[in-house]
Amino acid sequence: MAFKKLFQGRNAGALAVAGRYYRPELDVVRFLAFLLVYLDHTLPRTGTYPRVAHSLKFFAPVIDASSEACGFGLSLFFALSAFLICELLLRERETSGTVRVKQFYIRRILRIWPLYYLGLALGVAVALLPGGQPTDVARIGWFVIFMGAWQITIHGLVNNPMNPLWSISVEEQFYLFVPWVVKYFSRISLYGLCALIIFVANASLYYLGRVQAFSYSIWFNSFVQFECFAAGILLCLVLRGRLPRIVMWKRLILISASWFCWFYANYGLLSHFDNAAENPGSWPLMGAYALAATGSVLILVAFLGVNPKLLPGWAIYLGRISFGLYVYHSFAIYITNRLLIDQLTRTEIQNDLLRDCLKIGLSLVLPISLTILMAALSYRYFETPFLKMKKRHAVIESEPVGAHIDLS
Repeated sequence: MAFKKLFQGRNAGALAVAGRYYRPELDVVRFLAFLLVYLDHTLPRTGTYPRVAHSLKFFAPVIDASSEACGFGLSLFFALSAFLICELLLRERETSGTVRVKQFYIRRILRIWPLYYLGLALGVAVALLPGGQPTDVARIGWFVIFMGAWQITIHGLVNNPMNPLWSISVEEQFYLFVPWVVKYFSRISLYGLCALIIFVANASLYYLGRVQAFSYSIWFNSFVQFECFAAGILLCLVLRGRLPRIVMWKRLILISASWFCWFYANYGLLSHFDNAAENPGSWPLMGAYALAATGSVLILVAFLGVNPKLLPGWAIYLGRISFGLYVYHSFAIYITNRLLIDQLTRTEIQNDLLRDCLKIGLSLVLPISLTILMAALSYRYFETPFLKMKKRHAVIESEPVGAHIDLS
């Protein structure tokens, strides 16, 4: 009885009615996921600033582990994507009796491909400009066919600001099978599929730990990351369209527990894992990625069903443009570092610690300001036409009521 009271009915909550599924809190989760990824890419590690590390003393490893934990924002992206896609497809199957796979792929293409290939084009431009590496163009070619994740898994990162687009390769690989399995599999079979995915992910982690693989061969591995997709699908299956009925203080506990999972995964299990010699081994790797998936699910449960009136409008908007934020943020970091931050920190400041703190502050503030500007302009003038076309192929509407486009 207590378990049943934990969830609201399927049609409860704002904007969840027949033929439509829009949860504004998921937009906030999208923005949170992006913000964590951004912080992972911009927060300095204390080893880069010895004077700052000396000032922090024994707090330095905690700060570094917290910075690394922000990287699991990408795990949250994957879990959220799997949860929402599975929810929409299951609702489509209930409403129409089937899943229109062709329409699904048209929607995904219109949503992802235009901005994705624009990001790749910008990456090629950076590689060919003075200071770039023209040899990176050939490696970027693997991203064109959505094999970027595997390219990095084998050869390491490309020295180019389009690097974050590797995650789109993993998403596209997920899309290859998800509409088909939702169309033909029963709910029990979907549970079995998730169990199989989790088994494959952990078998891969066990092997990569045994062979002392490099960190990039693990993090960018699609088989490893699919564990978070399985976690998102499992959450969708367990909720069955219902929303958690949780008081706010319990939601805050869930968010804290999520952060503890991510922090401990880095501080306790993956500490200083930067090369093969420091590979923590199979079991710590399996535990760390299980915590990454668990923390992602806890965040989703904590936000699902929150009263929309409690959500800040600016966070909802930034969640709607989060794909652009993700695509452009690395370019914004590249631009501000080359053109602004290095120049602004070449001052007559005599105090080295103060100069380091100024550079850290500028490295956090300037890129995100430029990122938001780029993403807002892109959303309005570049993405909108494609999103309007996408709307025509929607079976279950997933846009805000009264809005002209969606960003599911």
